[in-house]
Amino acid sequence: MACVRSARSSGTMSRRRASASCIRPRCNAWGGKVASFAASGSLARLARSSAKRHAATVSAHDVSARLSALLRSASGNVCPGGVALVWRAGALRFHSAFGVTATHPAVPARPVTTDTHYDLASLTKVLATTTLAARAIADGRVKLAEPLPSPWDRVSPGATLSDVLEHAAGFAAHREFFAGPDGARSAAAVLEQIAIESGVYPRRERSVYSDLGFIVLGAWLERLFDNTLEAAFRQWVSGPLGCVGDLGFRRVQPRPWGGAAPTEVYDPLLHREPPSWFAVRASSDSRPSWAQGQVHDDNAYVMGGVAGHAGLFGTAQAVLQVALAWLEPNRLDMPPSVCQGLLEASNVPNSTRRRGWDGPSRGPRSSVGDVVAPTAFGHLGFSGTSLWLDPRPGDPRVYVLLTNRVHPTRSGHGILALRRRFHELAAQL
Repeated sequence: MACVRSARSSGTMSRRRASASCIRPRCNAWGGKVASFAASGSLARLARSSAKRHAATVSAHDVSARLSALLRSASGNVCPGGVALVWRAGALRFHSAFGVTATHPAVPARPVTTDTHYDLASLTKVLATTTLAARAIADGRVKLAEPLPSPWDRVSPGATLSDVLEHAAGFAAHREFFAGPDGARSAAAVLEQIAIESGVYPRRERSVYSDLGFIVLGAWLERLFDNTLEAAFRQWVSGPLGCVGDLGFRRVQPRPWGGAAPTEVYDPLLHREPPSWFAVRASSDSRPSWAQGQVHDDNAYVMGGVAGHAGLFGTAQAVLQVALAWLEPNRLDMPPSVCQGLLEASNVPNSTRRRGWDGPSRGPRSSVGDVVAPTAFGHLGFSGTSLWLDPRPGDPRVYVLLTNRVHPTRSGHGILALRRRFHELAAQL
C-alpha cells in the first residue's frame, strides 16, 4: 500500500510538475510581453525626452547663430564692435566678442576679445554708486530717508537719499559744467557749481533722470566711507568679488590705454562746427585725439575720471559678477532685505525707476521689449553699454551688452534697435 500510495503520489507530483512546466512558459511569455511593453514605454519616454533635449540644443545653437549674426552685422554700422554675454540659471549661455575696437584711420585697431575693457558710462550709477549706497545702508551709515547733506541740501530742500536714487530729487538732468573758458576743471569745481543750482521741479513730483544727483551722491558716499569713491568701490565691491583688475575707475591719464576700446575721436573734420566739449578734449596740434581709457563723459573727465555718474571701465564678465551679487546678495555679505528695498518700484508718478536701477518700459523705445518680467531691473550707458537682470524665480537671467557706439562720434542712433533685438534673441537661449 505504501508503495502504491508512493506511486500514486509520485504520479500526481509528476503530473503537477508537468502541468507546472506547461503553465510556466505561458506565464513567462505573458510576463515577457508585459516587460516588453513596459520597456517599450520607457524607451518611448526616453526617446521623447532625448528628442526634446536635442530640439532644445538645436534651438539654442540656432539662436546663438542668429545672435552672432546680429552682432556681426552691427559691427561697422552701429558700433565698431563689442562683447555680449547671457547668463541664465547658473550657466553662461552666450559670451562672445565681435568686430574691432576702432574704425577711425587715426586710431590703432585690433579685434575685440572677451577681455576687452569698455567705458561703462552710466552703468557706473548702478554697479558702483548704487551698490555702495546699499553697502552704506546695510552698515547703518545712512538711511533712505536721510536728507541730502550740506551744501547740496539747498538745491532741493527736503530731498532724501531715496529721492536721489529714484531720480526724483529735483535736480536738472544735465549741465555742461566743463564748457567755456571758465568751465570747471576739477571735481571740487563741479560740486561747487551743483551746490548753487536751483531745483527744476518739486521733489517727487516726477522723475527726471539726472547726472547731477548721482554726482552729488558720489561725493556723499565718499563722506560716508571716509574714502575716495574708487577706493571704496575696490574695498567693498570689486575686491570681494575678485575682479579688481577687470572692473574699476580709471583716473584720467594723458596717454591712451590699449586695454580699453576707444570711444570718441576729437577730430574737427568729423563736425561742421567744433562741439562744446572740444575745448577740454581736442589736441593742441592738428592731429586728432581720442579717448581710450579716459572716461568719455565730459563732466566726469574734468572731475579726474572718478564720479558717481560715470567713470567705470570693465569687461562683460566683471559686470556679470556685480549683477550676480544683486541676485545673490550674500556674495557681498549684504542683507537681502536691503537689496530688495532698493529694487521696489518707485511710486513717483509715471516713473519706471527703482532706487538706482531702472525698470522695464514698454513700447517702441524700450531697449528690452516685452521679453523680461515686470520685476526686471537694469540700466543703460551712453557709450553703448547695457545691463539687465531678470530675477524670475527658478530661472534668473542676466544680459550684458558692451559696445563703443560713440566711436568715432556720439551722433549714431542705431544702438536702440540693436539693444532691443539682442534682448529678444538672448531671452530665447
